Amino acid sequence: MRKKVLILGLCLLGVTHSLSSKDKKSIPLYKDAKAPIEKRIDDLISRMTLEEKVLQLNQYTLGRNNNVNNVGEEVKKVPSEIGSLIYFDINPELRNSMQKKAMEESRLGIPIIFGYDAIHGFRTIYPISLGQACSWNPGLVEQACAVSAQEARMSGVDWTFSPMIDVARDPRWGRVAEGYGEDPYTNGVFAAASVRGYQGDDMSAENRMAACLKHYVGYGASEAGRDYVYTEISAQTLWDTYLLPYEMGVKAGAPTLMSSFNDISGVPGSANPYIMTEILKKRWKHDGFIVSDWGAVEQLKNQGLAATKKDAARYAFNAGLEMDMMSHAYDRHLKELVEEGKVTMAQVDESVRRVLRVKFRLGLFERPYTPVTNEKDRFFRPQSMAVAAQLAAESMVLLKNDNQILPLTNKKKNCRSRSNGKKWLGLIGFLVRTWKRYGCGNAL
Repeated sequence: MRKKVLILGLCLLGVTHSLSSKDKKSIPLYKDAKAPIEKRIDDLISRMTLEEKVLQLNQYTLGRNNNVNNVGEEVKKVPSEIGSLIYFDINPELRNSMQKKAMEESRLGIPIIFGYDAIHGFRTIYPISLGQACSWNPGLVEQACAVSAQEARMSGVDWTFSPMIDVARDPRWGRVAEGYGEDPYTNGVFAAASVRGYQGDDMSAENRMAACLKHYVGYGASEAGRDYVYTEISAQTLWDTYLLPYEMGVKAGAPTLMSSFNDISGVPGSANPYIMTEILKKRWKHDGFIVSDWGAVEQLKNQGLAATKKDAARYAFNAGLEMDMMSHAYDRHLKELVEEGKVTMAQVDESVRRVLRVKFRLGLFERPYTPVTNEKDRFFRPQSMAVAAQLAAESMVLLKNDNQILPLTNKKKNCRSRSNGKKWLGLIGFLVRTWKRYGCGNAL
């Protein structure tokens, strides 16, 4: 009797072990957190259809914040396979509901990466980038970016479209305030500081997010300060002035870049293979991805390069632009371009690989959801406000009229006007108030 029981027990143990081994083998390699990232990517790409790959290369919008005039599509209208969303909200629950759709309703469960413009603060607002440069304190700027990352990640944002490091030397350009001034090296120093602040030593940490260098490249050189237009940049000026900050940001570990709207001596930045492929990917060995600026792929029609949106998709993608932000050019035409042989499957796979690589490094496959917390636990913490106050103090510039170098005299009266001195919208800076109009709530 004992022998029968022993034999039966051993049989059951063998069956259990067999089932356990089978369960382990049934888990796809790309879901194995212990496997090397590149092998996980290989496995995942091998399982994806062309349609699934194409959607990974698109970015739509999502957001509500109790605003009936929602700028983004409702969750039900966003395809579960979408690669990225611009998140116009501060509610982690909305983000999680969309992420749940991606994880549970899509065939492969690929997480979405949520992006947003946290340029000089997410909810705790810091001086504008130009003011930050006046502090000459990259360490303090790094602290400010770390606070932004913590607030953003706790609110559902994994990726910030920052820092902006466009060297700007024409005060007529309307976006001078978003960068760190007219000096290439200064822009590069603060670019590196921002990347370190946003990402830390491990951007998969729950209080860190991915950085994005923008706008690559030469956006600040627009003729006469007119946005979206032609720029005349010599090879020497390109390398000595405009590329340096980006090279420093890439070396600091920035995983993404945003393409520029402007032409670069006749070739639009969002369809420029020399800029995006030759320099960034081949010379600098950057292994992340490039996202277009809002509608920049379709903008190629206005720039005279593309006759149709389909042409625009072909030019941009073949030049090395991986993700289309809100042009709806890739989602509508990339599959067709592959079928026509105008884009190769190898190119698509490489682009998808770059997007997935950033998602894996962010830890989104292991932690796709954002823990839900109260706003009071996320925003305006005493230590965060202290960093803001210190950076504001250090960003102030005192003009001293030593040796009467300025054309001022004590015999004349000077008028100081401050029409915006008591208006909070006039004090908090760009983009924060811009997105406030859309109901994103990202302001003091």
